[in-house]
Amino acid sequence: PILAAMARFAETYNAGDAAALAGFYTPDGALLPPGAPARVGPEAIAAHYAAAFAAGVGDLRYEVVEIRQHAPGAAVEIGETLVSQQDRTIHGRYLHVWVRTEDGWRISRDIYHVLGTR
Repeated sequence: PILAAMARFAETYNAGDAAALAGFYTPDGALLPPGAPARVGPEAIAAHYAAAFAAGVGDLRYEVVEIRQHAPGAAVEIGETLVSQQDRTIHGRYLHVWVRTEDGWRISRDIYHVLGTR
């Protein structure tokens, strides 16, 4: 189910729908971008994505490196990403902590960093 959720996440990201992206997170979900304060809760997460889209970020491509289930309702996913921003490509790595909720698997914690640009 996490692989399917990530596919939907990428589709939503590539559609530029910041509000819908926030729906992939738990109500107390936290997005931890590099060099910036944590974005906690749907409004803050949606605002982060809206700012990224306004800055020209898009075309998310990702590769899941591993998923480890740590309890019946918790799993950690690690992956790498490529996103485009105008004339450059940003290579990143992320870690998602997924939890099973009444509405399915949601991201509780999301941390990423930039590995480089091309």
